Amino acid sequence: MPKINVITALLDDLSKEQPIYSALCLGQDFSAAAPDIAWQYFNVFDFLNLPFQKRDDLAIVMLNATDLACLNDAQKSQILVKLRDLMAKRIVVISTQQDEKLLRALGFSQIMHDLQAQQDAILWQFNILTYKHVPDWLNAKYWANPQHWDQYRW
Repeated sequence: MPKINVITALLDDLSKEQPIYSALCLGQDFSAAAPDIAWQYFNVFDFLNLPFQKRDDLAIVMLNATDLACLNDAQKSQILVKLRDLMAKRIVVISTQQDEKLLRALGFSQIMHDLQAQQDAILWQFNILTYKHVPDWLNAKYWANPQHWDQYRW
């Protein structure tokens, strides 16, 4: 499990990109890391039954926590997809090496790999704003050809 100062530094970096006013956490309560954020802590079963009411700025999921470690890949995927598509604008996942394939398949990108003697924690994130980089050829210049308007008949 990453130390609280790693989470605090990560939250500082993320809030520089976009302000964070509200956040969800699953697996562990991270409200001590940033007391100025309105945190909501859920266990797995309460979260799966939670109806969509609002989209929070951030969600932190600790997949290697005790109540999430017993879930299979389909249940983990259900939680992460609900977070990604409905509940949060940005998601940070703390997991182990065994969840790498699942997280890559869901579009998460690796932020940090923390190898220490006692732990193997990997930080992943999903941010819809940085999910897909727009290629330089994808613009109106190559689609509409305004230089040919009123010159040719197609």
